[in-house]
Amino acid sequence: MTTMHFILSAICIGFADSIIMWFIIGFVFHKSQALTPQTWRPESGSSYMYSTLVSFLFGALFTLFYLKMGSRYVIPGNILSQCKLALICFACFSFTIEVTNAIYINYDRKFMVGKLLASCLSYIAAAIIASLFF
Repeated sequence: MTTMHFILSAICIGFADSIIMWFIIGFVFHKSQALTPQTWRPESGSSYMYSTLVSFLFGALFTLFYLKMGSRYVIPGNILSQCKLALICFACFSFTIEVTNAIYINYDRKFMVGKLLASCLSYIAAAIIASLFF
């Protein structure tokens, strides 16, 4: 993977993550989020900017993970293999943390389902995108 491929992969994953989070969390499950107003900080332009920057950081970190480890455990060009890697990453890195957070943070149950769905889709998109640039 060249430096340019790494950068393009990170940017594409960042865009995909932002769009997935916006659609699932901000559009589909936003009404469920509104059921627990005491949980949330006020939204602003800077909060959206920071969220987008974190999405690009996720893109860079996932690309690095894929470059160093993930690419060794997938079948090149096999979407199902990429999805399997994504589901393993989701289970290890997001599922357990999100469920633990839901135990202590006052999330609506539907919103929690939305967070898990968005996270899982983000990992799937990241694995597929990283494989395309590898």
